[in-house]
Amino acid sequence: MDKIVSSKLNVFISYSWDSKEHQQWVISLADVINIHGGNAIVDRKHLKYGGHIKTFMLKSILEADIVLIILTPNYKQKADSLEGGAGYEYNIINDELFKIMNSNEKFIPIIRAGTFQTSTTHFLQGFNCVDLRDGDSYDQYLKELLDQIFNTNANQTISKDIKISTMEEEYKDIPSIIKEVKERTFRYFQNLFVTEDKLATKKNLTAIAKEWADQIEEYHSSFVKKFSPNKMEIYEEQLEDFKNNVFGKQLWTVKAALKTPDPDLARYKKDFRNADPVEVFDTVNGILNAAHSYNESIITNIDYTNLSEVSELKMEFLNEEDMFMNKVIGFGIRSEILHRYFPALFPIMTQPSLWAMYFICENNYEFITIEKRMRESIMRVSHNWQYPYDRFSFIMNVIANELFNWFANYDIKLNPSLRFGYVNMLLSSISDFHKQDTRLLHEWVDAR
Repeated sequence: MDKIVSSKLNVFISYSWDSKEHQQWVISLADVINIHGGNAIVDRKHLKYGGHIKTFMLKSILEADIVLIILTPNYKQKADSLEGGAGYEYNIINDELFKIMNSNEKFIPIIRAGTFQTSTTHFLQGFNCVDLRDGDSYDQYLKELLDQIFNTNANQTISKDIKISTMEEEYKDIPSIIKEVKERTFRYFQNLFVTEDKLATKKNLTAIAKEWADQIEEYHSSFVKKFSPNKMEIYEEQLEDFKNNVFGKQLWTVKAALKTPDPDLARYKKDFRNADPVEVFDTVNGILNAAHSYNESIITNIDYTNLSEVSELKMEFLNEEDMFMNKVIGFGIRSEILHRYFPALFPIMTQPSLWAMYFICENNYEFITIEKRMRESIMRVSHNWQYPYDRFSFIMNVIANELFNWFANYDIKLNPSLRFGYVNMLLSSISDFHKQDTRLLHEWVDAR
């Protein structure tokens, strides 16, 4: 597949996790770079980013236009001994820098703490370093660094304490992410399903549309039979059976979590065993009742082909407390209940779909998050299971509209009643395409 890159100048920042203040300073530096129109790539603690993973480090460094190396005594120790993530990054940097040593403009060492002798790695001691230690000359040297990075005069006053809330607290604005989604999802569609032979492509897409529709209709009808209002009335007298044999076996997400030997799911298995059957039933029934009400009263006023804002989906009811059950029914399981009963109204938001969105939006990390085990000092990248469902639904609707048009270009009509099911099938295909990448990103690695 063609590499999908950002049109902005990509600036990768290599650093060690010395202290909370040091990490925040690195984020502030990234904010400054972004203000000036760059795309700062940093290994961030709370910022939906997976730069600590080895494969991601390699990709980021090789594809970056500029690499900033933040030198401190701790970074020097880890880099020279090739320890942890900083050591791994530095090893890659060394190899690449050696190739272009006499013409280097890509790799820029920056002293942030310590002295030249205590902070500069052995190999970098022969290179000119930027001094960004606190002091009277800080702003001057920062301006010079920005001038070199962007080849422009950075005349505005810049504070070393600047903080941009969008990096830490907010997601990307909807119009820009929609533009990305349309362009990049279409590239995946072309790469996965389209050939130069239009007739052969039409034949292939016709078969795919039928296969997808059959699968969606099968899981939809099967789910409705098990969770219809009449069935739910019966289960109310058989709560333990409902918990273990209906909820525990009919929902893909729950069944997989309970059956897999993955030790990371041991806590969920324990929480499931200890869960109150009454609460499980009441939560599932509440979700279904709310969805029925939405289908009967709200949906007639929504034009899916012409949505302009997330609020137009009118999904505020899903934020009510009774739409979740602590430790047992979260965003993903709730979305599966909604989607499988009403595939035309609700998308499914689970691990594969969020990973697919991460790969579609290669330069946007809102679909992933960092998991940390502090006692074991390990970290990994995971899907962002707390992603706002109404925002997710809005984006999925954009993909649905595009997908219907792409098939229509080959005179193939998709079934509107299976709307978000088609999107789920497409995202599953994209997720499968990146299965190896996901496996590597999702591995636990040493924290710095």
